[in-house]
Amino acid sequence: MVIPGDPRRRRAAAEGVPVRMWRTWWALFLGFSKVGLLGFGGGPGSLALIQAVTVGERHWMDNTRFAELLAVANALPGPIATKMAGVIGYQTGGLPGLLAAVSGVVLPSLLLLLSFYGLLLAYHRNPYVQGLIRGVRPVVVALLVLLVWDLLPPAFPRERLGATLGFFVLGLAALKGLRLPPALVMVAAMAAGAWLLR
Repeated sequence: MVIPGDPRRRRAAAEGVPVRMWRTWWALFLGFSKVGLLGFGGGPGSLALIQAVTVGERHWMDNTRFAELLAVANALPGPIATKMAGVIGYQTGGLPGLLAAVSGVVLPSLLLLLSFYGLLLAYHRNPYVQGLIRGVRPVVVALLVLLVWDLLPPAFPRERLGATLGFFVLGLAALKGLRLPPALVMVAAMAAGAWLLR
């Protein structure tokens, strides 16, 4: 039994938080290492894996929060997987969490690239390697479809369905029809959303 003023209680209070945080940082590193190792297809494939790890496996957030962080990350320059690792890591574990998550998403793939770069150059035209790439592409698309399916409810809330559908149609027209730069469309959407969807 631990009573108030007991040295064991003070020691538990002093040690409990750091141990818990170390576990969180380690979990961030491991979770995003999985993303770094298995994120075929670049950013889109990585996004689906990040959502699976953070929402499905670790329960660090729900799909609504994930969609909010995805919007924030898309407003920043740089690769989407690294940005998502940074914002999720920071929210979950502060600055050390950010460093752990970004290290996890970058280091494994970087080490593999440095280790196997010569082999990739030598065998990138090999039929088996080409078959491997062709085989993984449909799975990446399937992951993206599942990601979109999970993010639809938070992206189109019932109370503002008309306005958000309008943003969707205008965004699609700007990106596909007018071929405007995605960064410009994102900034315009954020500015309009701050005024119209507050």
